[in-house]
Amino acid sequence: MKYDVKKAFDFIDEKESEMKQLWIDLCKKESQSADIEGVNNAIAFLDENLKKFGMTTKIHKFSVGANSITAWYPTESTELEMALLGHLDTVHKKGLFGEEIVKIDEKEGIIYGPGVLDCKGGVVVASLVARALHHIGYDKVVKLAFSGDEEVGHSLSNGEGKKFFLDELKGFKAAMDCETGFVDGRIVVGRKGTTNYKITIKGRAAHSGNEPQKGISAIREGAYKTINIEKENDYNGIHYNVGVIEGGTSRNTIPEMCTLTVNVRFRKLKDLEKIEAFLKEMTETSFVPGTTATIEKLSLSDPMEENEKNHKLFEHVKNVSEELGFGTPYSCYLGGGSDAAYSVALGIPTICGMGVKGYENHSLRERAVINSLVERAKLIVKSILTLPESF
Repeated sequence: MKYDVKKAFDFIDEKESEMKQLWIDLCKKESQSADIEGVNNAIAFLDENLKKFGMTTKIHKFSVGANSITAWYPTESTELEMALLGHLDTVHKKGLFGEEIVKIDEKEGIIYGPGVLDCKGGVVVASLVARALHHIGYDKVVKLAFSGDEEVGHSLSNGEGKKFFLDELKGFKAAMDCETGFVDGRIVVGRKGTTNYKITIKGRAAHSGNEPQKGISAIREGAYKTINIEKENDYNGIHYNVGVIEGGTSRNTIPEMCTLTVNVRFRKLKDLEKIEAFLKEMTETSFVPGTTATIEKLSLSDPMEENEKNHKLFEHVKNVSEELGFGTPYSCYLGGGSDAAYSVALGIPTICGMGVKGYENHSLRERAVINSLVERAKLIVKSILTLPESF
């Protein structure tokens, strides 16, 4: 069936002001990952608006942590064409942006605020795409799936947030994660996974002036472990970062305790075996005689493994972008993770970074380009409408 692309684009233009206001209002619903009430309020607000648009929605509640949400337009078709992903939680604690949470610079065409880029702007893009497709009678299934604890790797939902995606995305032909978009046009075809560990080191306390020879410094051991762990770094492969060191009780006491929090980035799930064997060896090795140590795994976010299917989808979107005069995107691989990992794990061709374009997410300078809302919606709509049947 041939669909009217111009009619879809006209609808997007017509709804631009309305969806821009939704973008603003959604970002005003502050929702840092650990603020369960705040995240749930943002999801409830989105749920209310999606229902107004005529969509069927489902709020997914877990045993712990914030909710997630799916939405779609009912159709008689069983063809699962496209899943559009995103998340409602942000890294910004409530109140950091002051009383005027969201600011607009109309002259520069920029919107500032928590989550305007990462990734509530992308959530609004996906919602506008679904509306435009429904408006022209598109009858295949396009599902929106938005998480409530993406920024913390679903650790606050004890992994139930990960299972949410694995359950909801099964069978889809393709997927796009409407995560942070980039002003230079790049589109993400792969991302590293992330895992975190805590190494706890025990030594022996002693007065650093009267009898230092009786002490065994846990901090000194921590320094040796840090140096030896980070010697193994391969920025293109497995990368270790001892990001937090804590220890000691006072400046005149040989420190009895020290903890290292180690963040590890990796390309493939099979890398985990190598990572854990190495960190176990480092934990059990005492560089300072008399120290002991234990290790605890804190969290795991799967990698979005780069593959030919992802590149094929990217090439399709790149061609559409050129046809529309939106420029020539290029493919990239990033060290930061996203929920695109789970659609890839299901064997679904996936690209990421398809949300609004902007700058400096995860900072108080987070901002997005306002007109990229319409551009990205049109790019995704035409990419879906022209996706080959045999893709």
